[in-house]
Amino acid sequence: MRTTPSLLALYSLVTLWACDLLGHGVLPYAAAWYKKTEFTFSDAIGAVRMILWDQDIYRQHPPDPDIPETQPSRLKRMTQALCFAA
Repeated sequence: MRTTPSLLALYSLVTLWACDLLGHGVLPYAAAWYKKTEFTFSDAIGAVRMILWDQDIYRQHPPDPDIPETQPSRLKRMTQALCFAA
């Protein structure tokens, strides 16, 4: 089967991409009651999801004048919640 090499390659790509995204001075995403000092793979995949979803969020549907547009700050908070919850 080719599943294991594919998963290992995907893991490696996410890790390398996250290393570029989560540079020096960036703190890991943590709950208020739990302080982390090191990044985990969960932080890495959340950061990669954030970049992919943030770029694609409004591109899928054409603007509709009848539907109010979500404020960018609210959209960013919702995206963060979804990226790191999965």
